[in-house]
Amino acid sequence: MLKNKHKVEVRYAESLSQVYGHIGAIVSEVSKNSESGNNDKEERPLLWFRGNLNTKFNLEPSIFRGAEYHFNDDKTYSNNHLREEYRFQSFMSRNFDNVTERMPQSMIEWQEIMQHFFTKTRLMDWSESLTVALEFALEAFITPEKNLEIEERRKTSTPAVWILRPDALNMEVYDSFWNNGGSLIKKVLDDSRNRDALVKKLQGQLKNYKNIYAQLTNKNEKNMNGLVSLSSLEYIRSAYAGRMEQALERLEINPFFYLLLRYYSDGIPVELDALPPLAIIHPYHSQRIKMQRGVFTVFPYYIPDKVTEDLKELAGTYPLSMEYMQRCIPLLYKIQITNPQKVANELIITGAKRGSLYPDMENISKDIENVV
Repeated sequence: MLKNKHKVEVRYAESLSQVYGHIGAIVSEVSKNSESGNNDKEERPLLWFRGNLNTKFNLEPSIFRGAEYHFNDDKTYSNNHLREEYRFQSFMSRNFDNVTERMPQSMIEWQEIMQHFFTKTRLMDWSESLTVALEFALEAFITPEKNLEIEERRKTSTPAVWILRPDALNMEVYDSFWNNGGSLIKKVLDDSRNRDALVKKLQGQLKNYKNIYAQLTNKNEKNMNGLVSLSSLEYIRSAYAGRMEQALERLEINPFFYLLLRYYSDGIPVELDALPPLAIIHPYHSQRIKMQRGVFTVFPYYIPDKVTEDLKELAGTYPLSMEYMQRCIPLLYKIQITNPQKVANELIITGAKRGSLYPDMENISKDIENVV
């Protein structure tokens, strides 16, 4: 049972040692509240990290920031689907010859490259490395450049690091599929010939066999437990092309993975409280992403409810960030850096460099000359 929290607790750190202290406290807290009841201090939880220059920045993908939400009458397609698809078409058409590594094989795989080059997507960057997240949060204080823009960023920034439990988040996604009468399964199988019987069958399977369809029980496999790759799942889907319904009826394909593809890759719209974002791993398409140990969360296409619409009227934007979602709040932690220059200096001593984030010749050269 997840600990009930109404908002994400903010912790404060003025030194690198305090940051590490908070991480240690979070690890202990997660172990103490583990559903398995295992309080083994040696068993570390899986954590992802995201560094923000400003503590006010929300956990929301770039394509949804400040966006409007307009749907057709059937609530099957929206203006944001169109915004994403036009971006995909334009980016792919203009950059097809620029892909120097392996060519992406699906739209969701292309989005990692799009995100990498600052095209707006439904993906949000995280890292498996705390050091990388700190480097992003403190980038203005680590960079060797000295100009008015950097000075202004140093004066106005309030850096923060977010911490996420990705495997626990994905188990929330899993439980969402079999809860609520299997409504999410029904929505996907709306055109199925034997919809009601198949929905009942899949709902029962997901409810009773979590250790078969989602959760590994061997602790020696915990580093991969619960982590999914939509790009890899697209290959599984292609193997069942033309016989997917039969494969589902015979349970030849993992129903959890199929539902993930339909909601997070295909983009079937969903009510706001029905599904949280999904934590995904992605093929590395650049040395930069590999150096940054990049991973992602991906949002489905949310249908705002009346409460959300009312809040939008008051605030001017939709409150659809992870830190406001009840299923995400218990899985998120936040550390605000109160003395960023001090923490940056300590981080530099440990080997942090701008070239670690952007490993090109220009930034490596600037690191050589850095005497910050």
